[in-house]
Order: sequence, then structure tokens, then C-alpha cells
Amino acid sequence: MRKALILTLLALGAGQVARAQVAYVTGSAAAPASPVATAADPADNRLQTFFGAPEVVLPKLYEAAIAHSGEIARVDASRNVAEADVKLARKRLLNMLAISGSYNYGTLPYFATAETTTPIYQVNPFNIGARAQFSTGVNLVLPLDLLATRRTTIERQHYIVDQAIAQRQTQEAAIRQMVIVQYQTLALARATQQNAQEALQSANVNKQISDRRFKQGEIQVDDQMAALDFYGKAQLAYAEARNRYQTAQLLLEDIIGMPITSISIAAK
Repeated sequence: MRKALILTLLALGAGQVARAQVAYVTGSAAAPASPVATAADPADNRLQTFFGAPEVVLPKLYEAAIAHSGEIARVDASRNVAEADVKLARKRLLNMLAISGSYNYGTLPYFATAETTTPIYQVNPFNIGARAQFSTGVNLVLPLDLLATRRTTIERQHYIVDQAIAQRQTQEAAIRQMVIVQYQTLALARATQQNAQEALQSANVNKQISDRRFKQGEIQVDDQMAALDFYGKAQLAYAEARNRYQTAQLLLEDIIGMPITSISIAAK
């Protein structure tokens, strides 16, 4: 009798698992008792593509993660500062250039009259009429060390720009690696959750059959307790798998700065 019961439970459980595989919800962890989505569900199709086409999804995730990265923003700011320093280094010579002008009014001991161009010296300055005198000029003072090191200074600023570009490339590579690891972790957590949900559905069917047979007196208490224990372990395994999936999803969404369902997964 017990052997026949076990065979019956296994057969019914396999049939239930097969039906569950057809109607399984492929989204984030929903409770087994929730309504089951059909294959025509747009959200289901989107998630199927999200996990089934990594060659399309991963570049989108890279782009979103890089745009959301604060470290990338910091490196870009450093590069902008370095590029501004290059422009300042090129224009540093202008700091040594000055335009000067002066205006004087009063008596002068030497001046030329309108009748002659020869200066006339007046012993007594009080006999000279007051007059205005203007002067303008351009002064350029170039220290030798500045002139000798100007090209080197400009090249040094270019190296700082190149360093900022290299830092950005390094950071982008680190972000891509992080996205790949987290995407694979999420995909594995999803597969584990699917398996745990199917096992829970099978355990639920076995529990229902066991309850009915126990009420009909076909099985003993030990058999019913074994079915209940199997169902309880399946519930715990499903809860753990759902938690791992939700955690992996939240971590990936934190990296890219948006829900995974917001990623455009249309092929280019």
C-alpha cells in the first residue's frame, strides 16, 4: 500500500510540475498562490528576453551603470579641470603683458615752441606756461625660467588629461565587470527560484493527496507527517530562493540606477 501511494504521489507531482513549468511566472518572486501569468504577458516576455539575450541586455546595462556612476562623474570633472589647465598654461604669457598710460599737467623746463623744434631751456620754471603731457606704452616682462619651461608645462597638463582619460577607461572596465557578475548572480537566483517554486507546487500537491488519503484512512499518521515535513521544507527553500532573487535584483538596479524592467531590450 505504501509503495503504491508513493508511486501515485510522484506521478501526480510530476504532472503538476509540468503544468507549473508551462504557466510559471518568470518575473520577480511572486508567491505560489498568486495569479499565474500567461505566455502572452508583456512583462513575462520582457523578462524572458532580459535573461535570454545577454548579448543585447549587457551593453544596455553597461551604458546605464556608467551613466549612473558617481566615480565616473568625478573622473570626468577631473578631466575637465585638466583641460582647463591646458588652456591656462597656453595663455600664461599674457600675464606678463601690460598696457600702461599716464597723464601729467604742469610746467616743464624743456619744451619746444611752435616756431622752432629746438628745445628752449628756461631757468625759472615759473615763467613756463602749464601744459598737459600724455604717455602710453606696452610692457612685456618674460622671466627666463617661464620662457624655458612653457612647453614642458603645457605637455605636463596634457599628460594629466591623458591620465584622467585612462582613469575613466579603468573605471568603465571595473563597472562592466561588476555588471556582468551581478547579472549572472541574478540569472542564477532566478533559476533557483523557479526550481524552488516548482518543488513547492509539487510538495503542495503531495500534501493535498496525503490529507485526503489520511481522512479516508488509506495512510498512517507517519505518512501524512512526512508529506507535511516535505511541504514545510519546500516552503522554506522557496522563501530563501525568493529572497536571494530579490536581493540580487535590488543590487543590480542600484548599480544601473533604474529598475531592470526599464531597460530597453530591443535589439539595435
